[in-house]
Amino acid sequence: MEKIDNQIEIIITEDGSSSLRRKDLKEGYHSTFGAMAESNHIFINAGLRNIERKPQINILEIGFGTGLNALLSLEFALKEKQPIFYHTIEKHPLPNEITSKLNYGSLLYMEKELETLHSIPWEEKMKLNPYFEILKTAKAAEEISYKKDFFDLVYFDAFAPEFEDKLWQKEVFDKIFQSMKNNALLVTYCCKGEVKRTLKASGFKIEKLPGPKGKREILRARKRSK
Repeated sequence: MEKIDNQIEIIITEDGSSSLRRKDLKEGYHSTFGAMAESNHIFINAGLRNIERKPQINILEIGFGTGLNALLSLEFALKEKQPIFYHTIEKHPLPNEITSKLNYGSLLYMEKELETLHSIPWEEKMKLNPYFEILKTAKAAEEISYKKDFFDLVYFDAFAPEFEDKLWQKEVFDKIFQSMKNNALLVTYCCKGEVKRTLKASGFKIEKLPGPKGKREILRARKRSK
């Protein structure tokens, strides 16, 4: 475990991938059973791999954090030759002194790509290669007006409701619902009863799926057919 500042420390999870822990919240960015395994299970396998191929898949991520979900999505785009537009939201971007110590790039042989994801400017749409375009927005997710009927997939990867209550309110999910195309998916690690009820109230059809190691269940929600 390596301390970076008074609030954040780097940890190595069970699968060898790094993660961060907020000491003030006593909360980690990922499961200690495996950061990369968790992200692959929830966001790539339960999410991205369930989107049918199309000229472009549009993804909205709530919680850029360490950039792991973005890197795994970039890897998918390159391997599958599937164009992706990736809009990620992060109210509190991590400093370079932290992101430069994350080991996802070396584990995936994508060190340059991870560095690029963190170094490109915020608020500017950037095309990294023929298959991956990204826009990073450094604002609170609840304050953003999203383009309607646009996203095919949403990664909802915010801190848990007890730490970021505003992000889990119906008003936020209502806006996200409107931003999604018909039959689009939302995936999240959080399977609490209050979250399930809120998603249903916003119009989503939800299903519980087996979780990654250390977590019994995750949620996948679909925008109902018109």
